[in-house]
Amino acid sequence: MAMIKNIIFDLGNVIVNYNQEKIIKQFTQNKDEHDYIIEQIFKAPEWQMMDLGMITNQEAANIINQRNNFLYKDLTDEFLNNWYKVQIINRDVVGLAKKLYEKGYKLYVLSNMANLTFEFFKNDEFFKMCDGIIISAHEHIKKPDRKVFEILMNRYNLKSQECIFIDDDDTGRSYNTANEMGILGRRVLPNNVEDIEKMLNENNIKV
Repeated sequence: MAMIKNIIFDLGNVIVNYNQEKIIKQFTQNKDEHDYIIEQIFKAPEWQMMDLGMITNQEAANIINQRNNFLYKDLTDEFLNNWYKVQIINRDVVGLAKKLYEKGYKLYVLSNMANLTFEFFKNDEFFKMCDGIIISAHEHIKKPDRKVFEILMNRYNLKSQECIFIDDDDTGRSYNTANEMGILGRRVLPNNVEDIEKMLNENNIKV
């Protein structure tokens, strides 16, 4: 069994707390507006397009506003241009990453994230510890596509058997792709440092 040298982190619900309900509450307490954000923004194709770096947040707002006949226009504009600012970084997970870094592990990021969101967070101490960062909006391709994993592995000359992947993807597709490539790891519970520690221990990584 190869020795793990590289820890690959997803960002949403691992490093950054991406709780849709908590985010929405920062913008509205109204049920109709809440349902509108869920159905017409989070589930809109434009949300995926932002993650792919195909459109900006404001371009997404413009398209969504037009499609909905400018219902909740001000809310849509405000939400799409500011939603990411109310997310919090999971400091306990960053603390765990720091311990791994200090033990000599190489840290990497592989995450589906829009440009504006990454720009907001990129100066955090966590990213300064990373040896490589792959963001979907920069590459125009998203997990669980195998190609985005290959971009990470090839760009930083990583060997799959020396990597472990930490992701909360509840569909199972992202870590299935990783596992098929020989990268270790399993789904971790969202925003749960204890489960991340447990998963690392399962793979003989002591922190």
